[in-house]
Amino acid sequence: KDIEVMCSYHYQGFIDCVKELLKVQFMVKTLQGKISGIDEHIQSSSVELLQSHQSLIAHRLELKNMALTIQAVKLCIPVLDLYNKLKKEMSNKNYYSAIKILGHLEHTHLPPIRSFSFANIMNQQIPKTRQTIKDVSRCDMKEFLKSIREMSPDIGLNAMWQAQGALCIPMESILGRKPTSTEDGPLDFINFAPIYYCLHIYSVIGEKADFAREYHADRRLQADLTFKYEPRSYQSSGMSSEQREDIEKDEAKNIIRFFSGVVGFFVIENTLLHTTEGLVTNAKIDELWNHFLNSLGSLDQFLLYKLDKPQQLLDFKLLLVLFCQTLAGYELNVSKLYKQLIDLYQKYCDSLQKVWKQKFRSVFDQDNYSPLTVDSDIALQNLMGCAYNAIDKSLYASFPVHLPFSNLVPEIFRLMEEYIDSSLQFATHLDLSQTEVDDLVRKSTNELLTKTLNESLLELIKKDRLVLSQIVQISINTTFLQRYSFCMETFVSSKTGCTVSDTTRARDLYGLKMFVKVKEEAKTRIHAKLIEKIDEFFELSRYNWMTTEPREYPSDYMNDLLIYLKNTFKTFTQLEQHVAIGACEAAGNHISKKLYDTFVDPTITQMTKVALDTLDQDVIAYEGFALDQPVTGVSEIKLLIPIQSLRNLINMIKQGEYDKYIAEYQPGQRTKTVDPDVLASILERFLPKERQRFSFKAFTQNKNEKEMNQLLEAVIKKLRSLEQSSEGSLTPTLAIKKRTASNLNL
Repeated sequence: KDIEVMCSYHYQGFIDCVKELLKVQFMVKTLQGKISGIDEHIQSSSVELLQSHQSLIAHRLELKNMALTIQAVKLCIPVLDLYNKLKKEMSNKNYYSAIKILGHLEHTHLPPIRSFSFANIMNQQIPKTRQTIKDVSRCDMKEFLKSIREMSPDIGLNAMWQAQGALCIPMESILGRKPTSTEDGPLDFINFAPIYYCLHIYSVIGEKADFAREYHADRRLQADLTFKYEPRSYQSSGMSSEQREDIEKDEAKNIIRFFSGVVGFFVIENTLLHTTEGLVTNAKIDELWNHFLNSLGSLDQFLLYKLDKPQQLLDFKLLLVLFCQTLAGYELNVSKLYKQLIDLYQKYCDSLQKVWKQKFRSVFDQDNYSPLTVDSDIALQNLMGCAYNAIDKSLYASFPVHLPFSNLVPEIFRLMEEYIDSSLQFATHLDLSQTEVDDLVRKSTNELLTKTLNESLLELIKKDRLVLSQIVQISINTTFLQRYSFCMETFVSSKTGCTVSDTTRARDLYGLKMFVKVKEEAKTRIHAKLIEKIDEFFELSRYNWMTTEPREYPSDYMNDLLIYLKNTFKTFTQLEQHVAIGACEAAGNHISKKLYDTFVDPTITQMTKVALDTLDQDVIAYEGFALDQPVTGVSEIKLLIPIQSLRNLINMIKQGEYDKYIAEYQPGQRTKTVDPDVLASILERFLPKERQRFSFKAFTQNKNEKEMNQLLEAVIKKLRSLEQSSEGSLTPTLAIKKRTASNLNL
């Protein structure tokens, strides 16, 4: 009970709760019974509804599957249509459309239906189809490249004809027959569609860079072939001139085809530069252009293939100028080629000078080397050409006039004018200024004057067949060529348009330093011919040293010689004064030497006084000739000095003033240019030889012959002693030299 009381005190609340729960339990059971009843009622009433619901779910699932099927069919039908269209385009070789369809299939239509097996099959065929299109496109590109390789010369030739109009040069002789239409462009010659299609195809598949690399690699191989000049091979031996001419024409056509092919190559590249995007760039074209310049190298290679005639070189230059003009219009830098053309100008001038050298020789051979006569001023003007203004008209106031030079002079100036015109043809259109063209022409003209013409005149003046009158005329012609040469400066200026304000400078350029060797050689040859002619006259001299028949006039040969010299020196009036004076002095020296050598000839052992007088008459004749001043400006003293030794020797013998001579003689110094040894040798000729006695009345002067001979022997002995004392007073070396010189004089 205590326990119960204690529990009641502590758990009364709990007990109350338990009592409440027991009440709730009853109520729950009552409620559960009601719910079960309600549930049974609901279950029984919803069986038909559940059956309707299941039927609805099944029908909705069918509708969903049908919708999915319709959607899948809608996705597949376009794919199948595109695939069918792809097959048709491939069969029709419309590869550009095919590659586009292929792209749509791969990136747009196939991904949504990737789960279908047929889509996988299509997906596997796409790379193969793409590769097929690439291979076919590559073949088309190869065919295109082959076609443009074949058509490049025609395209280039057409482009060159179009550029020809700006040069104003008739090019038919170089390029051949003009095409019927020169307005056609490269697109009119070649169908560029293959390269465009190929580029688009590779662009669509994302391999444009690979295609560009492949294209440039193929074009580089074509460039190696196009930029390499291949001369035609032929055997030159045994060919006729007609065959050689035909071969030269074929080679010229081959060169034209080479350069037109290069032009066509770059015209096509330029066309693709402006009609495609990214396939051809300016950098690539510049790279190919540099490759061409390197392949071309020097233009000398073309000169090895018989391009050595002036007209051939001129045609080659015009072709290159047209080549440069054409490519400059396609934005290529052709300055390097123009520089090579300027270098080629020198070779052209060298070739031209070879031709002109032959022309000079022809003029030399046809000239009669006689002064010209002109009847009127118009005839003079037509004759002299550009040199007409250089002539001093005051000297030719009335006609007809006699010109000092021969026809050689105007012919040379005519050839010079032709040469300047020919050289100017090459110097034009070289992208040079007017002043630069003037310098080129002036330089080549100067070379022709100072080199070619100078050498030709030297060759002419050295020919042995020339007589003295011809040599004199050549010297006169050379003088007037030099005097009038400055007119070439004026002629060049009139052609190039550059004025020359300083005429003195022009003369210095062409005149003062020109023909120096020719004039010196002419002077030497004049001297040689005069001496040769004098020797011919002296070969006719026949001195009879034992004659007893007196004569008071000179020898016939001496008369003829002096007459010849007078007539010859009359033709020297147009020679330069120093040349004429020098020739006269040379003739005087040689005559004096020949007379002296004739008198002191050691082979003469005997001589009469009459023979001495005969020689004296010839010396007197020469002295009279010298005093008459045969050449204007010559000094009588210079003509008489060479004969003075002989004159003193003859006077010494004729006057017999031996004592005075011996008394005034000093060792090492000759008195009045008479050598004692020579005087002694001459006096010995008047002594009797081998029992033969000769009269010497001029020396006896009423004395007997024996005393006179003794006196003469005494004089000779004294003269010999003077010579010996003179040699003794000299050093041994000088004594030997003196004896040697004396022997040479004898």
